[in-house]
Amino acid sequence: MPITFDIDFWKFTLPLLGAVAAWFINERRKRAWAEYERKEQNYRELIKALKGFYDSHSISERKVLKNQFIDQLNLCWLYSPDIVIKTAYGFLDTVHTSVIKSEKEKEEALGLLILEIRKDLIFRRITRKTKLNPSDFRNLTST
Repeated sequence: MPITFDIDFWKFTLPLLGAVAAWFINERRKRAWAEYERKEQNYRELIKALKGFYDSHSISERKVLKNQFIDQLNLCWLYSPDIVIKTAYGFLDTVHTSVIKSEKEKEEALGLLILEIRKDLIFRRITRKTKLNPSDFRNLTST
């Protein structure tokens, strides 16, 4: 009689396969949770650094905060979806000193960035694919 029809074989194999499947599912959940925590921490620091784009601080404090924002945006390349990165660059394009935009346009760009961050955190998806290219990365410094 072949081994696949042996009841003792299945008594051992099915629980083993179930345990392996449960282990893989558990590891995936752990990875998703760890990535979520990294994203949340990164987004918190990104949002805190937004204060550098407003006049409530001295020039030197604003520069430090802007550089922190840029640093956190660079870290977004590790875990964040493309839309968050592109929206953050769009926000920076709106508030850039060489560009004259209305306060309403700046607020809309900020609101869109916060909305995309919120969507990313709500959906808790692991970022697996990207359509970004090396040329999309910007080596920025504050002015």
